[in-house]
Amino acid sequence: FTATDIFTGKKLEDMVPSSHGTTVPIVNKSEWEIIDISEEGELTLMDEGGNQKVDVDLPAVPEGFGDEIRDAWGGGENTVIVTVQAAVGEEQVISYKKESN
Repeated sequence: FTATDIFTGKKLEDMVPSSHGTTVPIVNKSEWEIIDISEEGELTLMDEGGNQKVDVDLPAVPEGFGDEIRDAWGGGENTVIVTVQAAVGEEQVISYKKESN
């Protein structure tokens, strides 16, 4: 099998005999509004139900993507919705959209 890591973009290979099964991760995506971005890049997020999430950072991959999100947010001047992808105990922002106010 040849695969691409959904968090880092690295290509990976695995050799598995055809008589054996392989595991497949369960991947979940959810949308969150950015409430705050710390100087260190830690995000404070809120979903439609008002639940907050504080354990996700701005993405480092691809390079410059985190800065792009920070610029779109504009210090809280703009509403930015991010999509957080979660699998195998990891979470990462994979996309964003800036909503017009």
